Amino acid sequence: MPYQDLIYEKKDGVAILTFNRPEAMNAGTVQSYAEMGAAVTEAAEDEDVRVLIVTGAGRAFHAGDDVRQIFLGQDQQEREAQWRIRRVKGVITSPLPPLLAFPKPTVAAVNGAAVGEGMEIALCCDIRIASENARFAELFVRRGLEPDFAGFYLLWRIVGLGRAYEIALTGDFVDAAQAERIGLVNKVVAPERLMDEAMAMAERLKKGAPLSQIAIKRGIAKSFSTEWRTMAEYLDSMEALLYQTEDHIEGARSFVERREPQFKGR
Repeated sequence: MPYQDLIYEKKDGVAILTFNRPEAMNAGTVQSYAEMGAAVTEAAEDEDVRVLIVTGAGRAFHAGDDVRQIFLGQDQQEREAQWRIRRVKGVITSPLPPLLAFPKPTVAAVNGAAVGEGMEIALCCDIRIASENARFAELFVRRGLEPDFAGFYLLWRIVGLGRAYEIALTGDFVDAAQAERIGLVNKVVAPERLMDEAMAMAERLKKGAPLSQIAIKRGIAKSFSTEWRTMAEYLDSMEALLYQTEDHIEGARSFVERREPQFKGR
């Protein structure tokens, strides 16, 4: 489908979603969030897509909500009433659940500021590669709000409880070097190398068995809220399924034959 506020393209099994409102530092609008959800769903359902990369055009990754449009676009009382109605109708939905539930590997190529909802989007990706120009902040406390669910569900698991409190309660910026030091990002690279590094990571991820990667992502997500005995039973049942796949046989054969496996997701 055509998109207005983002660019969606595919290259050799890699889908690239680029936020494309550079004049507004890619700040999110109702339109852009709807498009993001549609693009993520499109990539999830496309059997040719093995990895999703999320990035931004211009000097920002994503600057959070477009405050003027989303919060100051009309009379406050009317705005709040319309917001509640649209929430109930499902017209306005968070862009995060489709990304967090994405069954295939995801990579955030953070080219610049990732703040507010932009940081939440980056958190929902499996792997984060940052430009030296990247900056992160949970700015919600500076707007009288609280982070979206990634700030609660994922941030402390990634950087630890103390760091998560500090980042969320102060709204302070975390630069790329500090983000790498505390584990918020996997790697920091020069700006001109960012997309090359993201594509190189995507190529590495493409070599993995697709069904195994789906099982790994589901298992990690399930482990967040599952008692260990139940988790062990779940993993036993998942392993029994994977043992029956063609990819498992291919993985075993390629090991014995000392060659690279050719997985097909079957």
